[in-house]
Amino acid sequence: MFALVDCNNFYASCERVFDPSLKKRAIVILSNNDGCIVARSNEAKALGIPMGVPLFEQKALIKKHNVAVFSSNYQLYGDMSQRVMNSLRLYTPDMEVYSIDEAFLRLDHLQPRNLYEYCKIIRAKVLQWTGIPVSVGIGPTKVLAKVANRVAKKQTDDGVFDIRSQQKQDEILKTLDVDKIWGVAGRWSERLGRMGINKAS
Repeated sequence: MFALVDCNNFYASCERVFDPSLKKRAIVILSNNDGCIVARSNEAKALGIPMGVPLFEQKALIKKHNVAVFSSNYQLYGDMSQRVMNSLRLYTPDMEVYSIDEAFLRLDHLQPRNLYEYCKIIRAKVLQWTGIPVSVGIGPTKVLAKVANRVAKKQTDDGVFDIRSQQKQDEILKTLDVDKIWGVAGRWSERLGRMGINKAS
């Protein structure tokens, strides 16, 4: 059994750890040369600020809504990532760091009935120890844990979603676009689309 732990809006969350006044403020993070927007807080997303666009195209919107703008600080992000990963290692004997803000945790050492509450504890402790909010998806495979994490970020109040049951898998996958499945993108999703396969189930 797997849990995918993914930091929420990681770069923006890192900036908030060291400046709590930013908690409810829209934030964007810029690329190395400060040319493009590479990360956003939920508040910035809600304003309609897109990813990957040049900063100058969004300057009017940023000024109007007093959006906080930061240059990328990879030393900070790397340090905070290490803190998060060190915290997660306390909860599993087998962890795979997938990216700077994501890790897969094997949970086979736990009783199945305890997984959901265990992941809620993980989420609470990571926030307490590092200041970084995370979402947790639980699934029998890495792919399904990824899917569960998408749901945890968007549809749950406690930031944890469990997709172990066949019923939940069927409910979620029939509404999920096939190109949202981990590993299915680009040419693969186009090929499936030509075959009339547009949903994951």
